[in-house]
Amino acid sequence: EQRQLQKEALKTLSIHQKQTESNRLYQLLFETAAWQEAGTIAVTLSMPIELDTAPIIEAAWSANKKTVVPKIVNHQMIFVPFDDGSSLQTGQLSIREPVTEVAVSANKIDLVIVPGLAFTRSGARLGFGAGYYDRFLVNYTGKTIALALSPQIKQNIPIEAHDQLIQEVLTVQTTKE
Repeated sequence: EQRQLQKEALKTLSIHQKQTESNRLYQLLFETAAWQEAGTIAVTLSMPIELDTAPIIEAAWSANKKTVVPKIVNHQMIFVPFDDGSSLQTGQLSIREPVTEVAVSANKIDLVIVPGLAFTRSGARLGFGAGYYDRFLVNYTGKTIALALSPQIKQNIPIEAHDQLIQEVLTVQTTKE
């Protein structure tokens, strides 16, 4: 129920507000030490409801950073290389993903930009419900960042034992909900 409410809240953002906030979030991301020091960045190929990740991918390529994106193989999330020559297909969760199944080891990924529906400032995350990121992050030792549009910042999110906290949540929202 909370996921559905959050999806509805995201739809209330005007195109102008979403673009303005997104541009500010990209700028905040690119200023972080985690971004500047990363050689390989994991990022999703965004869906329309989410913050557009194409500018992040393009900035990574411009900075000679490698990008990897998630792919579901045998009910597990792996990250595979992604560049402008990658062939895409629609995956199991109706998300675009590269055709390749050549996984990049988690210890080769310096920064994971973690998607979600809602976040707290302290790093709690409401994901899309499949648990793929939580299962991946439990053994991941690199940096994690989430970019949260204003409707995505919450005071509290119900947390379960398997939920993994995000190290840094970037937001343009300045007031507490």
